[in-house]
Amino acid sequence: MPVSLLNRKTTVEPGDTVLMRIGHSEVTRHMRVAGKLMPVRITTGGPSPMAQILGDYAHPFGGAITLGEAGLYTGSDGVIYSDAIVATHVAWAPTAAPGRFYIFAGEGRVPNSFRFFEEARDAARSIGGEVQHADNRYMPPFWTRFAPVSLDARVIHRYEVQGRNGESRATLTSEKYTDFTTDEQAVEAAKELAAGWGYAQAARDAHVLDDTGIESYLFGGRKILWKG
Repeated sequence: MPVSLLNRKTTVEPGDTVLMRIGHSEVTRHMRVAGKLMPVRITTGGPSPMAQILGDYAHPFGGAITLGEAGLYTGSDGVIYSDAIVATHVAWAPTAAPGRFYIFAGEGRVPNSFRFFEEARDAARSIGGEVQHADNRYMPPFWTRFAPVSLDARVIHRYEVQGRNGESRATLTSEKYTDFTTDEQAVEAAKELAAGWGYAQAARDAHVLDDTGIESYLFGGRKILWKG
């Protein structure tokens, strides 16, 4: 699952927008943002990159300040980095649903969201786009982290079959069965449990394993195969 990058050395490039803990400098203390968690865009087009702190609705919060004043540094090789970054690939997206997959094509994001990675992947291939996963943990309101996911990411399916007393709605479940390799096997086992417990369901979970280094593991969605 996505985790905070805070206290890790994270590199960024001009044009990137990140969520970071603003550094303590004379300028940021004067702006009253020192130590706050805010989105920051690394500027492009000027003689050297600068840090533009962003406020509500992605509006600039004051003027751009130097990287060092914001808590970002530049190595001898010109690489920009910081250990105060919480998340990369950040965007203001008030309509994005956390945990969903989105397609980016052309100039921006396709409005439709997908619960399942495999559905988003197939749709992205048909229009020549890329899939990104939306996550709003650690984010200010209406900001979302969009992590690109390789269309060739490996997907592992795992099954869960469980039964319970449907009349009492008891939380105690029967032994969970997970050693299935096909939808048909899981559904058949759920039907057998339903006969004894009164209620059962079979579910297939997708786990996305990506080797891009951006997001190595994602939950690709749960599909209920049968319940009754």
